[in-house]
Amino acid sequence: MKRAAFTLLELLIVIAIIAILIGLLVPAVQRAREAANRTACVNNLRQFGLALHHHHDAAGSFPPGYTVAGTDNLEMGGFGGFIPLLPYLEQDSWFRRWNPKKQWYEPPNFDMVSVQIPLFLCPSNRASGVIDMSFLIPYAGRPLPNLAACDYLLCKGANAAMCERSEVPMPFRGAFDINSKTRLTDIQDGASNTFAIGEGAGGTPRYGIRHFYQDTAAAQDLFPGQSKYIDQNWSSGPTATTALNSTGLLQAACLGVTALRGGHQPPWDERMNNPLVLPSLDYNNGCTNSGTARGDYDIISGFRSVHPGGCHFLFCDGSVRFLREMVAADSYRAMSTMAGGEVIAE
Repeated sequence: MKRAAFTLLELLIVIAIIAILIGLLVPAVQRAREAANRTACVNNLRQFGLALHHHHDAAGSFPPGYTVAGTDNLEMGGFGGFIPLLPYLEQDSWFRRWNPKKQWYEPPNFDMVSVQIPLFLCPSNRASGVIDMSFLIPYAGRPLPNLAACDYLLCKGANAAMCERSEVPMPFRGAFDINSKTRLTDIQDGASNTFAIGEGAGGTPRYGIRHFYQDTAAAQDLFPGQSKYIDQNWSSGPTATTALNSTGLLQAACLGVTALRGGHQPPWDERMNNPLVLPSLDYNNGCTNSGTARGDYDIISGFRSVHPGGCHFLFCDGSVRFLREMVAADSYRAMSTMAGGEVIAE
């Protein structure tokens, strides 16, 4: 009596069927995972919205997008707008330790800036992340902390000029600027029409670095060992500084813009999800970005995500919406500013 067994052909057919089923299942699993990650990203932004409004209730305004004192050279010091939000994000213990008169690489801030806070990371992009600063230690001549990364940007509007006292024309300012203290009553375009925070995915191969607005190729003048992918940290300590021999260091900050030269023609739109991202550098050549020559205008990164087709934005009223990357440039600029008086298309 012969023993029952599969023939080679039957085995190959079974394997092929299993492979087809796996091929059908994997995309469904990936879609489900991305849907869950997008929901978590939206919830992160909603938490930021609650924190902003609690800060507004307590202080009478939103926090400054970036705080600096006594200089128009933003590379000399300061800190980003997420620091004042820490008490409203259940991070009060860290906020109490922050010393605004010290640099990010000096105690007690040295230990604080390396703390990874899950809320600052989009789950679709990463679950953890730091900016490895070890490459800079030989140039700085001192120990440096690795900076905890961040995937969200405070909206500066449609002009990237950076000065201690903002001179950007009001129609092109966002809710967050240098030393700003924006009140809800200042948002003349309506809080439901104005960006507060948008996504700024960092540390991913999707987004490299370009040096100037006109560049179509990735920056080549990196420090040996520096990552070629754009990134920023939640504390926004200025990593480009003469104190560390790092002037020109190509990293982003906690601010994002939709254009570099709002108020001038052309406005130099910084489109969403541009695969080559501008870093954040203050060239100290005026406070309105009227120049067009390289090094004559300040630069700040644009908004970007790893979600297909666009980015999530928190609006100043606390709502979160997904905006497609193909949005018209004028509408995109209009939503980033708070007093432009524009009529925004659907």
